[in-house]
Amino acid sequence: MEVTPAKLTEYQRAILNSKARFTITEASTKCGKTYSHIIWLYSKAHEKGVEQNGKNYWWVAPVYEQARIAFQRFRKYLQGTGLYSFNETHLSIKCPNGAMMRFKSADKPDNLYGEDVYAAVFDEAPRAKEDTWYALRSTLTATEAPCKLIGNFGGISNWVHKLKEKSEFDENYEYFKITCWDAIREGILKEKEVLQAKADLPAKIFKELYEAEPSEDEGQLIEYACIKKLFQDNDLEDGGRYITADIARMGKDKTVIMVWKGFRVVRIKVMDTSTIPQSVEAIKGFQRLFDVNNNNIIVDEDGLGGGVKDYLKCKGFINNSRPVKLKGKEENFSNIKSQCYWKLAEMINQNLLQVDCDEHIEKLLSQEL
Repeated sequence: MEVTPAKLTEYQRAILNSKARFTITEASTKCGKTYSHIIWLYSKAHEKGVEQNGKNYWWVAPVYEQARIAFQRFRKYLQGTGLYSFNETHLSIKCPNGAMMRFKSADKPDNLYGEDVYAAVFDEAPRAKEDTWYALRSTLTATEAPCKLIGNFGGISNWVHKLKEKSEFDENYEYFKITCWDAIREGILKEKEVLQAKADLPAKIFKELYEAEPSEDEGQLIEYACIKKLFQDNDLEDGGRYITADIARMGKDKTVIMVWKGFRVVRIKVMDTSTIPQSVEAIKGFQRLFDVNNNNIIVDEDGLGGGVKDYLKCKGFINNSRPVKLKGKEENFSNIKSQCYWKLAEMINQNLLQVDCDEHIEKLLSQEL
């Protein structure tokens, strides 16, 4: 069988020829990312001089229908040769050299453990759960196989975007961003159509889908860059020591206790479930460890927090109470909770806060902010 090499753009060649084991590509819609990665996976399954019999090559998509679309595209290109076997039920293609190309759904991460996989494409990765990547990454360990993750921009707190940061210090990762303007220069998209989309769509949507860039949500108080900097070393001086505690109510709430040195959070404890005695003991433990005065402890009084506050005899925070007067003047906020959120945003945007925490907490806080 003779294969005619595909014509690829400069940015497509850069991604496919990357020396990094893992590539992360955030790209404009309709810029040719799927087409180029079909070529890459096909090439890996047909490498000259490599024994392929029984080896698996995976195309992973967030849901079954997306995996099926990729399967259909492969079949369209290959069925005319008469050399490939197609299994519509299992979404698999058997190659004449014995290699198997399989198209998998990411909706159940447990289904991605097991088989020896020698290359994988994770299509529309930002739309899938992070647990799926953990499962796929685990499967790739035995063969030390490469993987290419592709998709539209999914937000700065999205797990795929977080992988971008690995490329800054880990040679196993390389990050690519492709915008609609890149695709126009390469002749993939027409400028007239892109400009029309820009006129038709909200600025936030266009920026994310066509320019692979973050865009503040309407009404968002805190800038993206400042949220990221919140978790970096800002050289803030230590100040007085404080403890803040948000006590869980019933249901899915969590108890979150933070220890502060001035405006730097130095310790965070998250408890999925907690009784009043458990919350009290956790706060008292931090109080002893960091030598915090009772007057420097504040607890959200809503729900169980009221009992914790009474037991500790510390300060209480009531969300719906009146805003605090500043310099003797009333401020135009509906309650103290709104006033505090506004002040928090001001301080983060001025890089006056710092949070020391692990990646999991950083992700949750980034989403919240």
